[in-house]
Amino acid sequence: MSLVVLGRPSMAAADRAWIDALRDRHRGAVFERAIGAHVTLVFPTEATDPTSATSHLATVAAETAPIDLLFRATMPWLDRYTGETYVYLVPDAGNGKLIRLHDHLYSGPFSDVLRLDLPFVPHITLGRFGEAKVAKALVDDLNAQDIELRARLDTVELFRLSEGEQPRRLAEVALRG
Repeated sequence: MSLVVLGRPSMAAADRAWIDALRDRHRGAVFERAIGAHVTLVFPTEATDPTSATSHLATVAAETAPIDLLFRATMPWLDRYTGETYVYLVPDAGNGKLIRLHDHLYSGPFSDVLRLDLPFVPHITLGRFGEAKVAKALVDDLNAQDIELRARLDTVELFRLSEGEQPRRLAEVALRG
């Protein structure tokens, strides 16, 4: 069993439908489609228990204000471990605040599992591809469309991931700093 912390930004229904269609078409639902579009803030780990993780989320959320986001671009990201290339929707506005939230979450019970060898790039995954050229073509196509997607992150959520089971939300904590 692993725990993961996600931010699922609220956005206009048409924008969510656009993201969902791309994720469905291009294998973008990495964890599970039921979770939907999200920014992974703490990557799957077994470093702590749900009670300690929830308490930590509550502490961090009390010190963190909701985050307004503006997504205007996509980028390719090569996963050097799997060889797949991901297409990320990345925020212009709110990027720094997501990085600071990520860093704050990786204190306390998650401090020992922060991976400094992998840079944190806040994003929503739109797709993943076996061929980098195909991913880059999608990125070029999407960036030519002048994307402007507004969203707001009001909560952080703790999920349990277990092999062969649906992800289970264990906690949702409002950002209220």
